[in-house]
Amino acid sequence: MGTKFEKIGAANTTKKRNATDATPRRKKPKKKDNRFKIAVSHNNLIDCDQNDNIDAFEDDSYIDRPELNEDTNSLFTGLDGTNGFSIDSDDTQLDGNFFNHSKQNEVDTTELPSKKRKILIKKKIDTSHNGSILDTSVLPDSFRSVFKFQKFNKMQSAAFPSLYQQDNNCVISSPTGSGKTVLFELAILRLINKLNFNIGNFKVLYIAPTKSLCCEMLNNWKDKFLNVSVGMLTSDTSYLETEKVKKSNIIITTPEKWDLLTRKWSDYSLLFNLIKLLLVDEVHTLRENRGATLEVVVTRMNILCENLRIIAVSATIPNIEDVGEWLNPKNNHNNDEKENTAVILAYDDSYRQVLLKRNVYGYSFNGKNDFQCDALFNHKLEDIFQKHSKNRPILIFCPTRSSTITTAKYIGENMSFYDGPNNYNRRSQVTDRNLAECLKSGIAFHHAGLSLGDRTVVENDFRNGNIKILCSTSTLAMGVNLPAYLVIVKGTRIWNSSDVEEYSQLDILQMIGRAGRPEFETEGCAVVMTSPPMKEKYENLIYGNEQLESTLHLNLIEHLIVEMSLGTVYDVNSACEWLKNSFLFVRLLKRPVFYREIYKFMNNDNSLVEQLNKFCESLFEMLMNAEIIVQKENMLVCTAYGHAMSKHYVMFESTKLFINSKKNNSLQEILILLSNAKEFADIRIRHNEKRLFKEINTSPLLKYPFLNKKNQSKIIDQTSQKISLIIQYEIGGLEFPSYEGAQKLHQTLVQDKMRTFRHCYRLLKCMVDVFIERKDGVSLQNTLTLLRSINGNCWDNSFMVLRQLKLIGLVSVRKLVHHGVTSLQDLKNLSDAQLEYYLGLKTGNGHKIKNDLLLLPKLRIRSKLENCKPQGTEIILEFKVEVTAIFKSSTWHGHSLSLDIEVFKKSGDLIDFRRINLKNLLSARSFRISTVIDSKDDIIEFDINCQEVAGIGDMVLFSASEIPKDYYIILQKRKQTALEKCLFLPDSDDALGRSDTFSSDDSFIQYLEHNKLSNEKEDGTKSGQDAPSRTLMPNGNYECYHVCKDKVNNGTTFLCCKEGIPQNYLKHSTEKVTNSKTLSRPREKNLFHIGEDKQYSSPIEEDMKSDSIKDIGAYVYRPNSADLAKNIEGNDGGIPPALESEHQMKEKPLTLIDTTLDFSTMITNVPLDDSSSSSSLCTRDNSALNFLGSDVDLS
Repeated sequence: MGTKFEKIGAANTTKKRNATDATPRRKKPKKKDNRFKIAVSHNNLIDCDQNDNIDAFEDDSYIDRPELNEDTNSLFTGLDGTNGFSIDSDDTQLDGNFFNHSKQNEVDTTELPSKKRKILIKKKIDTSHNGSILDTSVLPDSFRSVFKFQKFNKMQSAAFPSLYQQDNNCVISSPTGSGKTVLFELAILRLINKLNFNIGNFKVLYIAPTKSLCCEMLNNWKDKFLNVSVGMLTSDTSYLETEKVKKSNIIITTPEKWDLLTRKWSDYSLLFNLIKLLLVDEVHTLRENRGATLEVVVTRMNILCENLRIIAVSATIPNIEDVGEWLNPKNNHNNDEKENTAVILAYDDSYRQVLLKRNVYGYSFNGKNDFQCDALFNHKLEDIFQKHSKNRPILIFCPTRSSTITTAKYIGENMSFYDGPNNYNRRSQVTDRNLAECLKSGIAFHHAGLSLGDRTVVENDFRNGNIKILCSTSTLAMGVNLPAYLVIVKGTRIWNSSDVEEYSQLDILQMIGRAGRPEFETEGCAVVMTSPPMKEKYENLIYGNEQLESTLHLNLIEHLIVEMSLGTVYDVNSACEWLKNSFLFVRLLKRPVFYREIYKFMNNDNSLVEQLNKFCESLFEMLMNAEIIVQKENMLVCTAYGHAMSKHYVMFESTKLFINSKKNNSLQEILILLSNAKEFADIRIRHNEKRLFKEINTSPLLKYPFLNKKNQSKIIDQTSQKISLIIQYEIGGLEFPSYEGAQKLHQTLVQDKMRTFRHCYRLLKCMVDVFIERKDGVSLQNTLTLLRSINGNCWDNSFMVLRQLKLIGLVSVRKLVHHGVTSLQDLKNLSDAQLEYYLGLKTGNGHKIKNDLLLLPKLRIRSKLENCKPQGTEIILEFKVEVTAIFKSSTWHGHSLSLDIEVFKKSGDLIDFRRINLKNLLSARSFRISTVIDSKDDIIEFDINCQEVAGIGDMVLFSASEIPKDYYIILQKRKQTALEKCLFLPDSDDALGRSDTFSSDDSFIQYLEHNKLSNEKEDGTKSGQDAPSRTLMPNGNYECYHVCKDKVNNGTTFLCCKEGIPQNYLKHSTEKVTNSKTLSRPREKNLFHIGEDKQYSSPIEEDMKSDSIKDIGAYVYRPNSADLAKNIEGNDGGIPPALESEHQMKEKPLTLIDTTLDFSTMITNVPLDDSSSSSSLCTRDNSALNFLGSDVDLS
């Protein structure tokens, strides 16, 4: 009959496997004809996800996935997803560590002091093996074809029982090149076999530190496991692909990407329950700065996932028993003690397929810097080649990109000591001139600054033997499998960010792990070149004497916010309980002195738990001081700032920077704020880049250059300057500088640009949420403008918006501008023939461009003043706002379009903000808002814009002068009242009269000049009667009643506070009483109904007729801000007319409003109008909308 696997069949594979000592060359198994594919079943728990809102890039990395379900019922669904950015290193990558196995067959037990965790940790280091090599025939017939060999190697045979025949968590330490990938595959087969092929109810999560490893696994497993679906999640995965990958059976991802997604998925708990197997590759990266994210993610999975099996693999883990203790199951319902302990499998170098010889050389030199030392090492290469190369392939790791080039050139110019091929020529296939020159001698260099095509040529030719010597940065140390017989680490100091530092221990060990090629030889050699003082350190390092430590304590504050946002941490005690499940706690028990940040809280009476309590208390205090968390009902909860920080993966220092920024930031100030974010700290400005960025800074097309007081270019030497120039260079469409030697930096600029923009989106989204919470309308508007500009790759409302269309580049934009086409609307007015003529296109291409343009939505926003209500000296206005969109598709260029609706005062106060998916705006939607105005100069702006496309928004302005006359008079009196109180009412307790009076010196001078004539008519003695109640200043003037903190040292902006008030401008006290009574008269009238009491007049109203004070006239919609300003300046003053026709709603019936949608106001508690359409709007839920700008579904 056979097993179920035999009936179903298994997948063939194409990847070559490494040979073992016993069988160096394996025969290929015969192909089976009975293979077929098993479809992935639909799972409602995962497939029906309606609340995941993540935006990312467009690259498709998903294999064989079902289509995404769309939710068409939500209206104002939150769109604050991120591009899904993972954090990657530059040239310096993470790497492994060799384990010098000194303890074999050791069994001991240790009980943790925590009362909650009473599980005994069984530390089983299994290195014993009977020497037998297992055949793949031990697997069912359907599983044998998964492997392209017939026998497992020595290490795989030893680990087979623990991986395939048991369900324990396993931690495996094995040398590089011993075939650890097979161990992951055995664990997957064990799960499939255990679940009896019910593949719809399980998921496997594979986590690797780099995208290159993820891609390698994707290419390997997508053909190997044809009966399951495989998907990859990295920073390059788009939003739609993210949705599909979530439904895959095997999910391949990086720690940062998985951390980001689990912060945002509302149904993460359902997904976690389906994950039955967690595969962690290169777990030794716990020691690196990025290791904290890996530690947090694995800890979170271990706590929240039920019956989860964890397989952690590393090239070298010195203290492997600590990792095993950390990975004990935390949420298993199995009572079997054996299955609740982690099995530790440690294999020494005897399990390597090739023997590795290691050498460390220390060289003395008298140089003053590391560049001179690098040149010295070049001269020592000849001796190393002669001793160790044996005329076989050599891989040299250099500390910098420039060092790879100089080293390759030096070897090429000194070919006398290396007998390499001199007839090899691949210059025609590479674009880099230096690389083409080196290739003639069979020598090459490899670094991240090369183009993808050049790197591919170098990698392929090194594998096939055409290149004998390859000089590379540490990029090749992880992810790219390019082994060589001889590996040389040329110097142990590397340039990192803005300083030179030693390689990490894992970097060194991962690099020397590339030595040896199992396909061709049985041995390899590794050489480390360093200084004499460091020789002993690296000799100890390569034999695995360094301990693996945690880095979680260094950035614990960011991870605490995430756990608080998820609800797993809510006070100090819960934070300590969460930490007890971490690798940090395991190492803190054994080496507390290493963790100085925590150890400093320890004294003779403190226990470890008390240390953690005090440490967490200090972090919580910092978060409370930054207003990121607050205490509420004996619990610590995240504020809106904390949720924004967690949701958008923003660092603590950056969040504080945004929160503490000033109000009413301009667009330039928003750009500066973004450029100073902590996320960009690792992007350094190199010495040879200074001229490049100086050229960019002096470009006439640059919007915000860095200039000194003499209007000359500043020296560009700061990271924030570089970030700002990179952003402006890209969205401004600037040409790359053409000075001699600039082209060498083009690829470097492209990579820095990619690293910059992958942070920009989520940082700006965080800033949006911060400014919404602060109700800072101006800053929010400019942040959204910059966000649209970055999404559209052009400045919003500039002629560069034309480059968003297909087939239109920078050259085509210039041609269109030359013919007067400067906007998308201008382009729309052209015929196909005109467009083809202007751009010199073939017939038919103009039609393609026009079709692409017609897919963009046409947006419109209208406002109508429905009611006015006085409240003291303020006016409450109630508006009805209607938004409409005409569109053919809710997506454009692969992006789902969303709309931002903002209502704010020009003075800066935010009134209302909403988000809506374009696909939900099938008909006109309306909502109501209310606001308070207290000045006749108030202007309210209504905006609607598309977040993903620049230049297609709409705007309406409403001026306070447009309200009816009777209400406008109240605002006029309010301004006069402020002047009167400041100058003439010393006994008034009204805060308005003391602090909110003159906004500038000009307004004060204007008032004095206006009233000078009437004051001169008053009796001089009357004005002098006020002198005793005021302080006489040395210049003979009297002090005003502004409450400024530092008038003496000119710590004020008011002229009257600096210079005082002349005596002849002070009025009589009886006059103050008269003015006060006059100002109070309107309160005796009932002005609720518009138009009542029009016969009322006052001295203030007469003042408004004076030429000295001009009123701001009525505003109508203006598409151009310059025209708008011109309209303001040209107004005659006087009482303005009523609402202009642009503001008034048409008398025709409004389009029916969907009753399932709620256009609730997000800030003001205004009752919704049930009579605006045939269907009423739902009542608002204030508790659900307390965080403005969050991903809240308002439908």
